[in-house]
Amino acid sequence: MRSRKKRKKEGELRLTDKKHPASGIWAVIIGIFALVMFGVTCFVSGNNKGNGGMIVGIVGILCFIISISGFILSWISLRKENIRYLFPTIGAVVNGLQIVGYMVVYIWGSYI
Repeated sequence: MRSRKKRKKEGELRLTDKKHPASGIWAVIIGIFALVMFGVTCFVSGNNKGNGGMIVGIVGILCFIISISGFILSWISLRKENIRYLFPTIGAVVNGLQIVGYMVVYIWGSYI
């Protein structure tokens, strides 16, 4: 015999009261901004054949700090209840990968 429970249809719409947290959206925006700043910094340093100067170094450190703040913001938003996890997860991944990338560039630069 068939079970008498209703089966969900594939195209069925589910309504919930979950929302995208603003801090998660901001974490994604911060991550994209830091990524763009890092790309511009790499472009400027490449045009100067590796002699970007003090300003390029300061902007690189600021990118690292901005990525850390974006990761913390996404971590805080992941700890909230009754939210959608899309933007906080994207923010954590983008900012976390950037933090690892900045550390690799820093360590690589100290050995060259």
